[in-house]
Amino acid sequence: MQPHALPRASSRGLCDEGTDGTPLPHRRITRSPTVAVLAGDPLTQQGVVAYLRSRPQVDVLEREDSARADMLVVLDTDVTSTTLAEIRSEAQGSANAQMRIVLVANSITERQLKDVIGHRLVGFLPRRQTGMQQILAAVLDGWAGNARLPAALVRNLIEDLRVLQGTGASPVGFTEREIDIVRLLAEGWTTEEIAEKLGYSERTIKNALHSLNVRLGLRNRAHAVGHGARLGIL
Repeated sequence: MQPHALPRASSRGLCDEGTDGTPLPHRRITRSPTVAVLAGDPLTQQGVVAYLRSRPQVDVLEREDSARADMLVVLDTDVTSTTLAEIRSEAQGSANAQMRIVLVANSITERQLKDVIGHRLVGFLPRRQTGMQQILAAVLDGWAGNARLPAALVRNLIEDLRVLQGTGASPVGFTEREIDIVRLLAEGWTTEEIAEKLGYSERTIKNALHSLNVRLGLRNRAHAVGHGARLGIL
């Protein structure tokens, strides 16, 4: 086994590669996020926790302390009804209003993505192609406010929900600028890239997203994208 590789536990299919030597991207973070790990088998749980504890960028909590984590990493072989129920339960039971979730599993369907995108999910990683470094990068991305969701599924989800435009749904509560921002978020743009494209400062984009989330009672940027899709504005 290579150093820092995800353990190959039974049929879990987690790749024990995934690092090309490229340093993790620098993030403007004021403190290290607290992270809790919930895995479907003990070997994977121990391996991921051990790796993350070796990294100075994060502070790993015990599994029973997941309610106060900034970032929650959920690992399973397949996304089942039990997996979805656990994500919903963790999101609803969290004592941390800013908590976000990264899911690692073999695959996820559009229907499952619809189910969890409003429950603080900001990242999905395909298990067979995911190594430890990718998990750490996804955690740091989520903590920095960026989402890692499968682009093809997000595009299909948006297309599926466009039918709402024909049912009289309207983008109630969105300004034109917010619509532009959310559309670019849905395409995977970062706040820095959105700011450059729209001609605003990055702080203005972040403030606009915060204002939108507070005004509409949204949990995070992924939830804003899902809400916009449901309204048919994407």
